Amino acid sequence: MKKHSQLIGAAAAGMLAVLAVAAPASASTYTVTYPGLHAGDLCTDEPNYCDGSASFVRDGDHLLVWDNNADGHSVMVMYYRSDQSDTEIRDWNHYGKGSRLDINMNLPEEGWVQYRVCLGEYGSRTYDMNSCSGWKRENAR
Repeated sequence: MKKHSQLIGAAAAGMLAVLAVAAPASASTYTVTYPGLHAGDLCTDEPNYCDGSASFVRDGDHLLVWDNNADGHSVMVMYYRSDQSDTEIRDWNHYGKGSRLDINMNLPEEGWVQYRVCLGEYGSRTYDMNSCSGWKRENAR
């Protein structure tokens, strides 16, 4: 019985090690909902339509990313955050038209986020630089 318990303990420790490696670098949490279309504070650089958009909500420090078009492209948000200012982070809404990716950032009280939104291909993690919005900086307060 003791050997069986040691084996289970070792397996559990191995699983925790794998989970720790798989966690996103930003320590953010993510949820996806389907609230419909939204022209956020930033839109992908499209002359006639906002295929993807993003907004930062100070109440709770949420970065929201919408996919507004069934065009086969994912919407990527690229951002820097005050507590990791030298790290460019990219998160992908690859859930389809009408979906919203909610990135709960948990920024420090005096923190900030600087972000832009682009269209891209989730599978290859590539994006079209010509589709990117300009940068927007928002304070957590």
